[in-house]
Amino acid sequence: MDVGRTILGASTVGAVVLAVGLGVAVTPGSGLSTNDLGGGVCGTYPDDATSAAAWFLAEFHNDTGHGVRVRSARAAELHDVTLSHLAIATAPSEHSSGLVVTDDPDHPEDYGRTVPVDSGFVVPAHGELDVVGRIVLRDGADAGRVHGLVVTTVGPLGTVRTVTDPASFGVGIGTGHAESDIGCIGA
Repeated sequence: MDVGRTILGASTVGAVVLAVGLGVAVTPGSGLSTNDLGGGVCGTYPDDATSAAAWFLAEFHNDTGHGVRVRSARAAELHDVTLSHLAIATAPSEHSSGLVVTDDPDHPEDYGRTVPVDSGFVVPAHGELDVVGRIVLRDGADAGRVHGLVVTTVGPLGTVRTVTDPASFGVGIGTGHAESDIGCIGA
């Protein structure tokens, strides 16, 4: 009878240790974060411009002690602009601007080399993820913006996490645009 109790007790202790260990392994870390609290950045073209476009860069931080694989990135909301390009900048310059107003379809040199958002890029432990994109004002619109960038990652044991950068990046023609149209105040 004592042997049976010993085996039952050892099995129970083993099961509890396994359950606690699995719980710790499955509980995901914090993943990516952003310091952005909202607001926006925008730029405008002269009143006589016939088109408007801009490149933007949004930054995310890996708060974990392990690499995090990027599964996807997308714009949360587009208002009177099209998103003609979205990619990951693997090593942008420290002096990279958050918004570059230009009709040039090639991304700014400061953004460095880029890879597709679905390339399986791994953000190193305590590293940064820089998402770059190009917005083009739709025909007939005088201002537009992208609001919010959503990044989905896959962590250890396949845990999927999503984080949104709430910033707006806008472009317009002329001045006097409402913040809700262009994404910033005073443009």
